[in-house]
Amino acid sequence: MTTVVPSRVTGAADTLARQQARVDLLVARAVSSGRMDAPLSAPSRARLSGVGHFPSYGTELDWTPREVAGHLRDSALVFTERIYRLRTEVDPLLPDFLTDDPARVAGYRAVPPGQLAEQLRTAQAALFDSVACLDPAELERTGRHEVDGRITLADIVTFLPAHQRDHADQLAALLGT
Repeated sequence: MTTVVPSRVTGAADTLARQQARVDLLVARAVSSGRMDAPLSAPSRARLSGVGHFPSYGTELDWTPREVAGHLRDSALVFTERIYRLRTEVDPLLPDFLTDDPARVAGYRAVPPGQLAEQLRTAQAALFDSVACLDPAELERTGRHEVDGRITLADIVTFLPAHQRDHADQLAALLGT
């Protein structure tokens, strides 16, 4: 009997897909229930403030489901581009992504909920495809993030599923599920 050992890419892509499906389900629930602007309760904020990436990005806990969906759409677009650039360029300089830029966040509120959910699905699909098509040998390709310094494709592939999970947990808390 042969044991199949998934590659780091396959494992990350599978985990990313599961978290993206969770996000999609929760965003669809927020849209269908008219709760895209639901606030986070104080107990949920306290619980989430110490987990995942939220200790470093606490302002994201001020967001509603609409703003989380917009952020994940933009994040998917940014990381799809970063993956492409790391695969095709030698040591690219990657710009910072200011997640809490007031103009960016205000823009999320300007998009109708159903349209935002569809844009999110499209961006998430492109991000998944970018991760799933990576060759494990490419994971050590590097670039320089303008704030965080040296970054590899492996760093991104490791970060993405956890980032999706953090925001799926946030969406679940926002919706009381």
